[in-house]
Amino acid sequence: MTIRTARREDCTQLRAVIQELADYEKMPDGPRITAEQLEKDGFGPHKFFHCEVAESDGQLLGFALYFFTYSTWEGKCVFMEDLYVQPDHRGKGIGTKLWKAVISAGLELECARCNWQCLDWNQSSIEFYERAGAANLSKAEGWLSFRMTREVMMAFVAK
Repeated sequence: MTIRTARREDCTQLRAVIQELADYEKMPDGPRITAEQLEKDGFGPHKFFHCEVAESDGQLLGFALYFFTYSTWEGKCVFMEDLYVQPDHRGKGIGTKLWKAVISAGLELECARCNWQCLDWNQSSIEFYERAGAANLSKAEGWLSFRMTREVMMAFVAK
């Protein structure tokens, strides 16, 4: 098993593993993204995300997808959108290695912090993150996550 930076040719497998994550999160109809869109957005002229993958014998076992953001309080930040390891491969340190790859990428660019979200029912992941020293901002600071879908965004700017 190796951890490496995703390549353009990984996009079809990456899309399949993203679907596995959505199924695990009880949102099977969530991902609308295609392998072609992943290829364009991650490997085109404007790179919107970075990705590390865990691979064994040509098969993706998991991934960590991330991008860079900016905080007016602290400067450069890294946001981990997804961290997923297939159930049969959990408990072998793969998730930790993927996560460390994201953190290392952020530290190389002198990021001040790494942020991500976790579903409130996913107790094993919450414990995984907290064991490593991560703060649950909902509990610690009262921060809540909000979202606008494209349709709501369009309606908002049209008002």
